[in-house]
Amino acid sequence: MDPQRIKSYTYLLIVAFLWGIAGPIIKFTLGGIDPLPFLAYRFTIASLFSLFYFSLKGVEIKNPKKSIGIILIYGLLAAPIALGTLFAGLDRSTVLDLTLVGAIGPMVVALGGAVFFKDRITKKEKAGIAIVLLGVFLNSLAPLFRNGSGVVLTGNLLILAFLFADSSSILIAKYAVRHNVKSITLTNFAFIIGAVTLVPTAFLVYGYLGTIEIIMRLPFTYHLGVWYMALVSGSLAYFLYVKAQRSIEVSEAVLFNYLQPVFMIPLAIFWLNETISPSFIFGSVLIIIGIIIAEYKTKSG
Repeated sequence: MDPQRIKSYTYLLIVAFLWGIAGPIIKFTLGGIDPLPFLAYRFTIASLFSLFYFSLKGVEIKNPKKSIGIILIYGLLAAPIALGTLFAGLDRSTVLDLTLVGAIGPMVVALGGAVFFKDRITKKEKAGIAIVLLGVFLNSLAPLFRNGSGVVLTGNLLILAFLFADSSSILIAKYAVRHNVKSITLTNFAFIIGAVTLVPTAFLVYGYLGTIEIIMRLPFTYHLGVWYMALVSGSLAYFLYVKAQRSIEVSEAVLFNYLQPVFMIPLAIFWLNETISPSFIFGSVLIIIGIIIAEYKTKSG
């Protein structure tokens, strides 16, 4: 096997672990701080490290007239839009629901890869994608049939919005890397864009002193959650994910996202004490069937 592909697979396995445990860490940390100051705090940390990196290495952007627009779009989608909807959604929903809704991400990216990068999608893949979508939407809408579950429904819909924004940012990242935008440059600019957009928003909502007070009064365990999301699940994981896409297809890279529930579900059950509902089981069965149908092409040709 090509050594470069092995390196990409290794990066993606690490990212699957880092993002797999991120969902429970976000949910836990949201118990001590609201989504907006959480994100403002997180991106302040990440952006300071990004600025420090640029001060040491400089900013190298080839063909800036074309690349700046791509970087801005990626940064807005990956940082304030995608993560904003994710945090707001998890604040109202569960990590277990996130694992099911997350299954739609690779499918959306695969469809985008077919449209923008001419990746081939077979009839079996299309059928599998349709079944996965059905399972995701049935589980997401399940709160409609339970009394007093409107908050969870809103959370699930916000998580769906996150998946579409995140999938779009993955496709844009692939396009950017193919046009010689360095992955480290793309990642660091995304965190700076996140800080520039979300920190002033937090000041408007909570006030400057109010935002600072929320962060200063935060217990130490919640600080750890924010720092993990800023530097480990944030800077490190995003850099590795974008870097891995240099030598493999988008549709292949996102398959590693299916590994995230392996780490996410046990933590949700045994750490956060979430319970498995009948709708979760039904949705899981449909999604697994859909994934098997969609990915069986690797064996059947």
